[in-house]
Amino acid sequence: MPHNFEAAEILTTGWCPLNCKYCYIPKTDKMKDLHVSIIESITADDLVDRIRSIPGPKTVIGLWGTEPILTMLMIAKHLPRLKKEFPELKTIAFSTSLVLDPKVIADFAREADKYGVGLQIQISLDGPAFITDENRAPGVTEKVVNNAKRLVDLLNEHGVKSDTQVRWKATLTIENIRMMNENPERIHEYFHFFEELTNELRERNKLPNIRIENSSAPTLTVPGKYTSEDGKELAKFFEFLAEHNYPNTYVFRFLRLMNFYKELYKTRMFTCSGGDSNIGFDGRYMHICHRTFYLNRPEYVESIMGMPKYQNWDVSHLDRGNLKEIEQYYIVDPSDEFNLTRFQYVLRGYHDFIRMKLATTYVLVKELALAGQASEVYLYDDAMAELLSLFVNTALSCPMENLLNTGSLHIPPVSMVRIFANGAFEVVLREAVKYARV
Repeated sequence: MPHNFEAAEILTTGWCPLNCKYCYIPKTDKMKDLHVSIIESITADDLVDRIRSIPGPKTVIGLWGTEPILTMLMIAKHLPRLKKEFPELKTIAFSTSLVLDPKVIADFAREADKYGVGLQIQISLDGPAFITDENRAPGVTEKVVNNAKRLVDLLNEHGVKSDTQVRWKATLTIENIRMMNENPERIHEYFHFFEELTNELRERNKLPNIRIENSSAPTLTVPGKYTSEDGKELAKFFEFLAEHNYPNTYVFRFLRLMNFYKELYKTRMFTCSGGDSNIGFDGRYMHICHRTFYLNRPEYVESIMGMPKYQNWDVSHLDRGNLKEIEQYYIVDPSDEFNLTRFQYVLRGYHDFIRMKLATTYVLVKELALAGQASEVYLYDDAMAELLSLFVNTALSCPMENLLNTGSLHIPPVSMVRIFANGAFEVVLREAVKYARV
């Protein structure tokens, strides 16, 4: 019996106006050709065929690739057919840099609203200009802020009635964190920036079905190439957040585990949705998620092989042969029944069973501590090593990053263990205990 998916991520773009430092998609000229081919494939029949190829009733469709605004109005023309073919569809989700005209999103929302389909809008904004402009490009912060205000105004003008969510996605590099640690007033400025912006958008919004969330708690770039010293910087940053009662997304994630620990050995609770409730489809092949949408395109892969190494992108992933394994076993033609069954079976092993992941991570933690690259506590305190292993495989769960970096679904990147094993997880654990339900 094939596994059913509730959400489908489809490839809708191949180009982006930005070239952010930490983006997992290295930008090359070949992307322009990819974008043209993707545009040519956006027809009603093609979209229906893509979504229908994924088993299960789809309540959520994600628009992925690069910048979704580029093709959104093309997709809007096909919403009547999509809703007819998939009456269970309730939400269309996407992440945008919002440097392009927000009217496109508002007009798309108005069309989707006719069919009772709401939007989940994630806006990539890393913080004030001293962070966002550094990570993305000069002037981006001001543009995104102004476009966010205009977006809310337009949604209100259109009188959108379907449930619509607007939230931030802030990503920090270790350089951003180090800079703020050196000048802690910048940390106050960071959170004040999001609070002030969120409040202004809420004041502009007059519609009860539009929710504007202050999702200011930042996430780290992944997988990164983090050192032990980077881990100590993160711990210092977390200590400051705790001292001033600022939100820490990693505390929230571990707190969820503590509150629902009895569900640990059940599905869907503590792993990434990729390959579980959600799956990616690029028009021909099924992927665990959008993370590998371009990596089965030989012309694109060849174009990035000679590029300088990015902060969080390393072409040695491809040199080691990890990509060959991913192409062979984790990018699957859904019409190939044997490989599709194997694909889903292997992913269920990742999502439904935790002991192997815990064992491999536990060994990594002990080895790092033995080599002096993790806090000494993990060498002598087995319970702490077990808890850190649990944290890495729940709060940081990402099967695709595991495959790209280690070649195994069940082994996380050493870098992600190291960054939390030098004091940061100890802060997370202490803070989570304060708020855990007894």
